[in-house]
Amino acid sequence: MYPVLKIMRMLNFLDTFSMGVTGGGVCDDHKKISPMDAFSLWHKDVPLKVVLFAWHLFWDRLPTKDNLLCLGVIDQASRLCVSGCGSLESSNHLFLHCNFFGSVWNFIHRWLGLSVAAPFQVSDHFNQFSCSGGTTKAHRSILQVIWFAVVCEIWKERNNSLFNVKECSVNQVVDKIKSLAFTWLKAKYISLPLNYHGWWFSSFTILGIG
Repeated sequence: MYPVLKIMRMLNFLDTFSMGVTGGGVCDDHKKISPMDAFSLWHKDVPLKVVLFAWHLFWDRLPTKDNLLCLGVIDQASRLCVSGCGSLESSNHLFLHCNFFGSVWNFIHRWLGLSVAAPFQVSDHFNQFSCSGGTTKAHRSILQVIWFAVVCEIWKERNNSLFNVKECSVNQVVDKIKSLAFTWLKAKYISLPLNYHGWWFSSFTILGIG
């Protein structure tokens, strides 16, 4: 774990320094989480590259179109969400409120038996989602793994649509999320590989914590 924490401390320092010099991130009106909050993203069941991706998401350092517009990389005509929903593509919009990508959460909620309203900020959503399926540490851990899988797949599908002109249905994206979370968790839960189809319908029950 030491190398991971060392990396996180270094990245925190660099972004804290950057914030102090520039007065903000890519655009000053974006909300950021505090540097120490980045440590709460560390999860041993999730690949490091995905954790670092989420860390950049929290700091609004992803090359979403609003950030590219602020940097002068694209023009006003190219600023809209890749889904075709007609809204400016920001991190909060893309991952939570887009008519297409944001709707993925509705399917995930139904799969897990949750009923929650999405907050405006991605960082608030991470905290809310982590605590929405129960108070035990096991529940929170599994929900965090699923959260990482969701944002990871949303970003992949966004890039596929933008750069490869490949589109998936929401149901296909959700299936990819379930498969990815299954892959990350099967090493921890020995019985999980024997209940692949059960995972598709009742994840907590299959893991023995429902």
